[in-house]
Formats: sequence, structure tokens, C-alpha cells
Amino acid sequence: MTIDKTQATKHVKLIHVAPEENSNKFWCGWVMPSGNLYVEYGRLNYSPRTHVYHCSSVTAASKKLASLVREKSRKGYREAAVDADEAQKLDWNSFGDNASRLKQKLSQIALIGESIAQHTAIRFDTIKGVFVTEVGTISLQTVQKARIALRRVSLHLTNLQSPQFSDAVGEYLALIPLAVGMRLDAQSLLGSEEKINTQRSVLSRLNEGLNLIGQLRQEMLELAAKDSQDVTEIDRAWWVFWGSTDDSSGLQATTLQDERTLHISWF
Repeated sequence: MTIDKTQATKHVKLIHVAPEENSNKFWCGWVMPSGNLYVEYGRLNYSPRTHVYHCSSVTAASKKLASLVREKSRKGYREAAVDADEAQKLDWNSFGDNASRLKQKLSQIALIGESIAQHTAIRFDTIKGVFVTEVGTISLQTVQKARIALRRVSLHLTNLQSPQFSDAVGEYLALIPLAVGMRLDAQSLLGSEEKINTQRSVLSRLNEGLNLIGQLRQEMLELAAKDSQDVTEIDRAWWVFWGSTDDSSGLQATTLQDERTLHISWF
């Protein structure tokens, strides 16, 4: 069965990372216009399992989703600390003579993405302009939270057997997923200063990449706004969505000036 998840009226993404339980799982649910609830679940970095709950209406499917979320929450699942992404189409022709310069800047971000992918399960999606995991996109806020979690990991390095160390590793992995197998071993992942320093470098690169995305997005907004007086055309343009990790970033704007200031609330 083919499911177009972009048509969902509501969706929830949950994650459960607990090294002491060897748990590195996700659970996602989408309420479809047909009244069905489509679910994907399983272990991160592995092919998901799927299930469809056939409900009588969108309202019934929403209630079923809420019930399952409560059930998962009792089992330790929490909402993924990443943001939802949207399907986009990228066409550089909109920028004319500026396209080459903009694409060169995009290539610089892509190189940062390649370095990050060597040490995490994060990749840079050039089409959407975001750093993406299996459950969504990463924002600057995610990086800030991850730095706090990594500091907690470092504080408990003196006792790798402690639940505090395991909890801190789990908190970090829920934010910055690493490429792990079927066994989630907290010590092998973050049990040394060297490994923690590697992740510090990852977070610095993520921060750098996200800032460059913000600068590139701002430049695209300003160039496109300068070249077009058609607000309807602007509302539909792919660059309005590119690099955005916030669905509420002002896409309902009705004036050209509103569109020019979208980057202010990008994150």
C-alpha cells in the first residue's frame, strides 16, 4: 500500500532511546484524510514496520492516535526533539545570474553535511535545505539541547556503569542519532573523552552549517523579493520553504514585506 504522508491532517513522531534497555526505537503516526491512521515503527536506522488502523473518520483516527500516544508515553516514548519537514521542489532558475553563486554556497554546506554524516546518522538534504534524521529535521535549538546533554555525559565519565551516564547518553542520542546496530552500547558510543570530543566537533559543524543555511535562506528571500512584485507567486515559490524547520514561519503572509522578514523567525 502506497501512503502519501504529505496529505496527513495530523502527525506525531515519538522516540524511545534508553541504553540500559538497549532501546533505540521510534514510532510515528499519521491521520489520513481517508479516516485511517497510518503508523510506522521500529528501530532507528532500520527499515520501519508499518500498520494501518482503519477508523470510521478523521475524528476517530485522531482519537486513536491520541490513545496510542498516551500508551507509548507510559512506556517511555517522548516526542522527537526535531521538527517536521515538508515536501519541496528546488528550481534555481528563479535566481537567474545569482544561481551559480547561491549553488556554490550550498555546496559548502553539503561538504559540512558530509563531515557530520561520518560520525552520526544525520545527513544534509540539499533539496529541502535541512539536516535530517529518520524522524525529522534538526534546528539550532536541537544543537543547544544536545550540547547540554553532552556535558552531562562528560560529567559522568568517571562512572560508566552508572544510570546517570546511561541516561545522559540516551538524552544525547534522542537529539543527535548515531549509527548504531541492534545493540545500543552507551560506553562504546560515548564512553571516552575522545568520543565526546568528536561529538563536540559534530555539534560545532552542525551549528556552522545551520548558520550558513540561515544566511543562504536570507539571501534567497531578499533576492527573490527584490525581483518579484507578485505576492501570489512568492507564496508558492520553493525558496519560501527551503531551509525552514518551522511550519509556522509566516507562510500565510499577505504582503511582500512580510515575506522579506521570514528569516527573522526561521528557527
